[in-house]
Amino acid sequence: MLDLVWKDLSAARRLLWLVLLLGGAQIAAMSFLPLIYVIGVFIFSALLAFGSLAVEENQRTELLWISLPVSRGQIVTARYLTTLVGAAVGLALAWALSNTLTRLAPAAAEGPAGLLSPSSHVVLLGLLLLVAAVYLPLYFRFGASRGLLCFLAIAVAGLIIVSLVTQSILSAKGYGALTADPERWRALMMRLIEWAEPRFALLLSFFIGAVASVVSVSLIISRRVYEARDL
Repeated sequence: MLDLVWKDLSAARRLLWLVLLLGGAQIAAMSFLPLIYVIGVFIFSALLAFGSLAVEENQRTELLWISLPVSRGQIVTARYLTTLVGAAVGLALAWALSNTLTRLAPAAAEGPAGLLSPSSHVVLLGLLLLVAAVYLPLYFRFGASRGLLCFLAIAVAGLIIVSLVTQSILSAKGYGALTADPERWRALMMRLIEWAEPRFALLLSFFIGAVASVVSVSLIISRRVYEARDL
């Protein structure tokens, strides 16, 4: 199993080194900009997590891998492990680099201190794994390119549904159109933060458990889909 993970990493080593070098420099520049830092770290870690898929699609090596004396289920499980390793390494490197810079630089007091905590990076890791849990079954069913198109369609539809449901709930509680009233939006966000802060550890535990459950179900689906796929 670990040999398959190493195969994924070795096949994409040039891309991964490029992402590490350029992404590391970008993270360093973003360390003092909270929102941009979060977006940059998420993209940086996603490239490390899914970079091997892009390389495999470009080099068309999938038929070579399935000709190895391993089961398709093992290939699928290894791909999930590769994604986990890539995402975790990306987030760990980003945290170490930005945390070091904000401690050494004169403007450290203005840095995104709350965003540099390990727990915040655990949340980002969970979000990346949720993305993987949706995308990887599509990848194993349709391939990297078509799978990505299906994922984007699902993501857009999901965002629309979530925004409509959220707005309906808020309207029913008397908040109205928050986008037209930034002050009410800020007040609502502050109330949400005040409610979540004392319960953060419990919420994080539930979140980690939910992510683990979703990824486990996704892995089962991917294995069944890939074993039934005609290549």
